[in-house]
Amino acid sequence: MGDKKIRSGKAVDPGPRDPSLLHLQATHRSQAVWRVGGGDSQRFRRRNPNQSSLPALDHRMIPLLQSTGFYGVSRVSSLQLDWGLLSALVERWRPETHTFHFPMGECTVTLQDVAVILGLPIDGNPVMCDASPALNMSWADTVASIFGFVPTKDCFNGSRLQLSWFASVTPHRLSEHASEADVLHHTRCYLIQLIGGSLFTDTSGGLIHCMWVQFVRDLATCGGYAWGPAVLAFLYRELCKGSKRDKEEVAGCLLLLQLWAWERLLTLAPIRTSQPLVDDQFWVGHLPGPLGVM
Repeated sequence: MGDKKIRSGKAVDPGPRDPSLLHLQATHRSQAVWRVGGGDSQRFRRRNPNQSSLPALDHRMIPLLQSTGFYGVSRVSSLQLDWGLLSALVERWRPETHTFHFPMGECTVTLQDVAVILGLPIDGNPVMCDASPALNMSWADTVASIFGFVPTKDCFNGSRLQLSWFASVTPHRLSEHASEADVLHHTRCYLIQLIGGSLFTDTSGGLIHCMWVQFVRDLATCGGYAWGPAVLAFLYRELCKGSKRDKEEVAGCLLLLQLWAWERLLTLAPIRTSQPLVDDQFWVGHLPGPLGVM
């Protein structure tokens, strides 16, 4: 039984009645919320791939994004996040069961949610990352073989590379006379920003592990991976870390988490209008998008 407090003459038990199941309560953020009225505020890691300093989306990139399975994410990636909502969700996440505990019961983000809300592929080859570079190559050589530029040593922190470096080696917008090679290069840089800034964000502070660059070498092969399960598993892991009382930062695909909350917890969602949440008709025309766009 959890500690009891008296409210209106009644004993209220905030903690789990059966600590054998929710055995991590002592280190959970909700414990601090109950005892002292709240824990330390958390920071949420997310990088908008459509901000002015990064490679911008161009209509010539859309066929490539569709072939990779990231087209849906690109349409919702600029959505403003509600940090208060995300913080409340983290406080209710239980790492023992991988579910959110609400007064009305338990629920969680499912693989179907990932496919419908973000449009990420859930079938295909597993996303397995090799944390070491190819034989007889350094990470700098690997990056150079894909992007055509060699990062300087100050751009690295171990095996991680600054995301800002990818913006420095490509113009913000494609020129009207850009070649196919230019469009391909621009798309690769844009995908890296999506992967490192929206889908697999971590607490490294604007860095991305070089293992991810190998997935954008061949965009046709990139589209054959099951990105949905990888994004969901990564989000679960980061929520489990973020629910700890002393954790100061939360990462993972927070975009998915917010859109899921709006879809499943309707009282928290903004009022739907006849216009999509992301107005990008100039680029995509009437191409259908994932549920997160609506």
